[in-house]
Amino acid sequence: MKISIVAITLILIETQMVIAKDIKITKDISSIVAKDKGVDVVIKRTQKPNSRLNSAFLNADKECPPNCIQPMSIGDVKTVGELEVLEFIKEMKDNSNMLLIDARTRNWYKKGTIPASINLPYTMLKKEGKYINKILTLLGGHKVNGKWNFDNVQTLLIFGNGVWDDQATLAIKSLLDMGYPADKLRFYRGGVQVWNLAGLTTK
Repeated sequence: MKISIVAITLILIETQMVIAKDIKITKDISSIVAKDKGVDVVIKRTQKPNSRLNSAFLNADKECPPNCIQPMSIGDVKTVGELEVLEFIKEMKDNSNMLLIDARTRNWYKKGTIPASINLPYTMLKKEGKYINKILTLLGGHKVNGKWNFDNVQTLLIFGNGVWDDQATLAIKSLLDMGYPADKLRFYRGGVQVWNLAGLTTK
């Protein structure tokens, strides 16, 4: 029995329709809109079949130190997952007191990051750092009698590369050591690697 070209074409179209799925973030959420440098960016999961993890995260053979597994919690700072990061990004659109911080060095940031984040490398958050006074002031801190007052600081959600990367951990520990309130900090432990693994939009 011969199959016509029309029949083959119909089979191919039907196959493509089966492959083309609406891959949602959750059962009820298809996407969210983030504000990134004044531009709306749609964050969703990739719809491409057979998508692969970003090549920067394929190698699991990461020597420790420096690439040691990070703790789930850092002091009293709340650890969050992807859905909480997405909710934070949504809230940021209407709340100037919230910042999504990519604590990785500039070379990592250039390889791709979470939309709406700003790059504030952990190296700039050292207690004796050259820019620390200016940074803490921009975050809402001010000095009273030579000591920092953090009553009106911004809420920061901080991330690095993932569970094997200490850049976010070091940033958070440094801020805590300087007196930044734990309830104004969030830790996305999964970082860019898990964000990529979930197929979420990067910029």
